[in-house]
Amino acid sequence: MRLYKKLLLVLIALALFAGCNQQAMIEKFAPKEESAIAQRALSELIAKNFGWLDSQLDPGLKTPDTRDTLEKMANAFPSAQPKSVSLVGTQTNTRNGVTTYNLTYEYEYPNAWLLTNVMLQRKDAQLRIVGMHAYLEKQSLRETNAFKFAGKGFAHYFVLGLVIGIALFELYVLVLCFRTPIAKRKWLWLLFVALGITRFFFNWTTGDLSFQLFSFAIPGAGAYTAGPYAPLILSFGIPVGAIVFLLRRRALVAGPASSTDGDQTPVAPSA
Repeated sequence: MRLYKKLLLVLIALALFAGCNQQAMIEKFAPKEESAIAQRALSELIAKNFGWLDSQLDPGLKTPDTRDTLEKMANAFPSAQPKSVSLVGTQTNTRNGVTTYNLTYEYEYPNAWLLTNVMLQRKDAQLRIVGMHAYLEKQSLRETNAFKFAGKGFAHYFVLGLVIGIALFELYVLVLCFRTPIAKRKWLWLLFVALGITRFFFNWTTGDLSFQLFSFAIPGAGAYTAGPYAPLILSFGIPVGAIVFLLRRRALVAGPASSTDGDQTPVAPSA
């Protein structure tokens, strides 16, 4: 039980550490010009300066209902000043000479949180707004996706136990492989033992399970998060390498010994 708790704490610590690093990467590599325009678009929306927004909208978004849609979106923002505004997601995609920027911000208010999304598109050296959304939330995205056991069901505990079990199993077999006298290519066996085949991904927040059939990973089990605002993902694969090694271990040990015995030159008995 103590080992179980220690390994769980290590997994959480590694996930949080990775999340902090990735959040710093988001801030560092977010497109600066596009981010500034997205933030201005949100500021103009809050101020209900629809004229400026109309000049920046892609022509395909301009319909008779556009002004009403912007009005409703602006009314979703609380009247108070936000306590903080954080960039919680950014994506950049380029296809056929058109670059799309998807930027998501979280506004923190005294009694509410608001998730906003601005999608920009650069085409022929022109940058236009091609999408805007705003969603009121009861709690912060960080709190929503926090690693906690409250409200979790059997599937969460089962997958968590499976991930920890696979990690411990692979660690045990890895140590066993290291201590086994294998004559040739032991390093290949060590890599094979740590390999997980057919990866499964479990979203700790939503409980959704997905998998990639033709996927490999070393180590075969672990946890990660895309940032401090993203959900924890438990990942595991089938420990085929560890299983194969256990089945082949006796042959691997016996092989070199048998070969050595066979190479000995017989000596005639003395008279």
